[in-house]
Amino acid sequence: MNSESNPLDHQLLTLLHAARDQGQTGPARADLNELLRQNPAARAALARLLVDEQALIHCLREASIVSLLAPVAQPSFIKPMRAQRWFVQRPFKAAAAGLLFGMFCTSMVFGYVMQREAVRKMPLAVFDQGLESNAPLDKGIPHSPGQWGVQSARIVPSENSVQPLQGQSMLRMDQVLLNENDENLSSKAYQVLDLRPLPVDAVSGAMEAQVTASFCAPEGEVKANYLIRVVALNESPSTATENFWSKAEDAGVVSLTQRFETEAGDSGWHTFSVKMPLPHGAQSLIIILATTSPKEKTKSAAVRYLDDVQVSILTSPALQP
Repeated sequence: MNSESNPLDHQLLTLLHAARDQGQTGPARADLNELLRQNPAARAALARLLVDEQALIHCLREASIVSLLAPVAQPSFIKPMRAQRWFVQRPFKAAAAGLLFGMFCTSMVFGYVMQREAVRKMPLAVFDQGLESNAPLDKGIPHSPGQWGVQSARIVPSENSVQPLQGQSMLRMDQVLLNENDENLSSKAYQVLDLRPLPVDAVSGAMEAQVTASFCAPEGEVKANYLIRVVALNESPSTATENFWSKAEDAGVVSLTQRFETEAGDSGWHTFSVKMPLPHGAQSLIIILATTSPKEKTKSAAVRYLDDVQVSILTSPALQP
């Protein structure tokens, strides 16, 4: 869809541009408000642009269209780094939504556009989310749900003056050179989730996968870098993990990578969260949680910890134009 094929979308985009440039006192703001107040189709069109707002946030930040806060509010010394890759199929909608978010950041609020039905949050069963079961850890990506897979990580009790965030155990992540061609030392944890048991009504509207994980760095003189990656595949878990890395890099696969950073000396637990629109037909969700450090031959890589991993499916009825 483009602006020429839909005059109303084009009119909205033009007014959004003008309202952003003129500020709160310009005539475009009044014109836009009047259009939305008098024209139900305009309200529906503008609301339609917001359906995939969380996915657009990552893309818009990448394209420097608008500057937004991190996916989850953090103390000022914690700053999310740039997302690596995202796919948006409708650039026109992305631009319009980006302008709208920019105006939201300057206190322009369209209350009647934001009247959307409440989002439902359904926890998705994560195997041993608190790492308390002492079940064997698979090496690398696990072959099926119901187990953790790791690279250079092990379950430990309290140590290094670090207490588990919840329960009696946590995952110790020892950062090493996992592959000789890697640019960073790292440690990774994986889990495969089966989406097929989702109730039918959950897949009738818009869906997002939300992944939340808590990381901890003992006291140290270096920054801590963390990564959360989510990959959705239209395959059963039994086949999704076969040749996974080649599938994950395919241009048609929905995938989100978000990096986070805490400042040197900032010990303690920090919780990070990402959201990714879930494509209809997705059967498997692969979660990758990692810590990274630059290669420095003169220093041993710092130890990090992981605990309390949660995954939820957020659903809302699809907005109708």
